[in-house]
Amino acid sequence: MRLVITDVTEMSTGNYCVAGWRAHTQQMVRPLPGGGNWTLARLQNHGVAPGATVQFQPTGQAHPGAFPHSTEDIPVDVNAIQLVNAGPINWIGAGSPVIFGTVAAAFGNHVANNNQWNGVLQGVYVAAGAQTRSLGAIQIDRNAIELVESFEKLKAVVDDGHHEYQLAVSSKVLKEAWRQGGLNAARQALPGAARYHVRLGLARPFGNPADKCYMMVNGVHG
Repeated sequence: MRLVITDVTEMSTGNYCVAGWRAHTQQMVRPLPGGGNWTLARLQNHGVAPGATVQFQPTGQAHPGAFPHSTEDIPVDVNAIQLVNAGPINWIGAGSPVIFGTVAAAFGNHVANNNQWNGVLQGVYVAAGAQTRSLGAIQIDRNAIELVESFEKLKAVVDDGHHEYQLAVSSKVLKEAWRQGGLNAARQALPGAARYHVRLGLARPFGNPADKCYMMVNGVHG
């Protein structure tokens, strides 16, 4: 199973998630080494980064998760991960990973929110168990996304032409830049392109009860 890596996200310190585009079947896949998440050492040892092409071997076992994440979750053999090409790839244009017209369309119109502030939707989520995907992407102009800080966390305000959304940023690249140099460093880590391919993903169910999968910006590419 050959994947173009599209998402590398930091879930917590030393705990990462990876996703990729399988062009052969036109689907997104979340490869889970040994059924779990990734360590920094494993990412570095195999050159796993956005734009790289990596070969995986599914274990044949189903991940015991639920929708929406079970749409993409596939356990893979830890010992059979192989870098094919370090990249980069064409993020916008022919052969690029699939995109959707709006944030809502990316998740089968299952998107909801807890509140809004000055017209910007906050606490954006998809209900746990929704029969939809947990990974998607949109294309927008570079001025349609702004990185901000809110409650000492890195966020992105994304305008898809229909709504504005404030989303947590889980992108490994952007979070590392932000920790090292603050908001200006994170902004400088954005691509210089006029158009962006913005990766969107859902966190695992959260809350009490754990019934909401909150949306995040998994990466910004140009």
